[in-house]
Amino acid sequence: MSKIYKILWIDDEHDDDALLPFILQAEAQGIILEGYGSFKEGFYALESNINNYDLILLDALFFEDETSETPNPAGLGSAIQKIHELRSRKTFPYFVLSGQTHFTDVTNPILEAFKIRCYNKKNPDDVKELLINIKTEADNQIVTQIKHENQLLFNVLKEYPDEVRDTFITIFRNQKEGNNQFDDQLYFTQLRIILEHLFRKANDIGILHDACVQKGNNQVNLTESSLFLAGFDTKHLNVNCAITHFPKLIAENVKNIIYTTGAASHTSNVNVTQNIDIQAYRKDIISPYLLYSLAFQLMDVLLWFDSYSKTNDDIALNRSLWKSFNRDQFGNKIEIEKITNITHSGWGTVEINNGTKKISIHKDAITQSNLAVGDQIKFNVKDSSLAQNITKI
Repeated sequence: MSKIYKILWIDDEHDDDALLPFILQAEAQGIILEGYGSFKEGFYALESNINNYDLILLDALFFEDETSETPNPAGLGSAIQKIHELRSRKTFPYFVLSGQTHFTDVTNPILEAFKIRCYNKKNPDDVKELLINIKTEADNQIVTQIKHENQLLFNVLKEYPDEVRDTFITIFRNQKEGNNQFDDQLYFTQLRIILEHLFRKANDIGILHDACVQKGNNQVNLTESSLFLAGFDTKHLNVNCAITHFPKLIAENVKNIIYTTGAASHTSNVNVTQNIDIQAYRKDIISPYLLYSLAFQLMDVLLWFDSYSKTNDDIALNRSLWKSFNRDQFGNKIEIEKITNITHSGWGTVEINNGTKKISIHKDAITQSNLAVGDQIKFNVKDSSLAQNITKI
């Protein structure tokens, strides 16, 4: 997979047709230029989504803000100053590209003060060299390296809020830099929030039941959502699905993430420090490796869902697979199924859990209720594989 570089480009003529060949030349090398006409507009975009960009390309003359009537060098000075101020958040390499002769052919005070070379956009050799240097400088940036090393993941994360991408970048960065003092527990909640985003997407295409996603109070029941997608009965919502969406390993990963990061509480709003298992774990092991393992498990979950959702996006069909059930006064699920077999000895069989589990019907119940193959019965299963409290429907 070829590398992609996202460049913040500030040039008052960025959308001019004359620059289209330059834009296409850059795109041919995986360099995507996102253009803005003024300093204020461009840096607002940058600060709003700082990890979206790998490098900054500046024209020598552009507008200071949307009220400016003519482009001037003040914009360049403001941009360079702002780049230096942002170093506490992220270090950005930057280049200057201009077609103005008083920047390309003579010494300019601003460029000289910051020891910056101005590439000539009218010189093909300069443009070629610039594109090579953009890729070289961007490749030296740790965030760019992380995005390139995990392109499958970050391609999927384009469909999620920016903070999801930023969470993974932070985790990967601490792993890459060997920061063993990283307070990983702060990010347990972030992993749960990412699962919450995934479950909302599952609900949007009908894979996950509405009952699991409480849209009114902005909560997602993570545990019940996990059970529903894994093909199990929900514990409290009394809904299930006619098919199993999660493969077994994905189901186990999701269950592990939810439990480990929140002791099986129902929403993302939990106090991780109250997790007794984590407290016991931390008595012996102080490291970020538990977080890393959970993050990698979640990566696979996200990749699986991206693929699965694209091939199972029929909302009406997905919703038609939703089922609801009732429980008796003791909390036992009330099953309604057809009798599939009666043996010569008089014992009957009924199948539950989408045909994955066989339940026996005592021969006396068969006789007393005059049951036959094909009869639909209402019953529950308490502690064994024997149907109880049978009623013929």
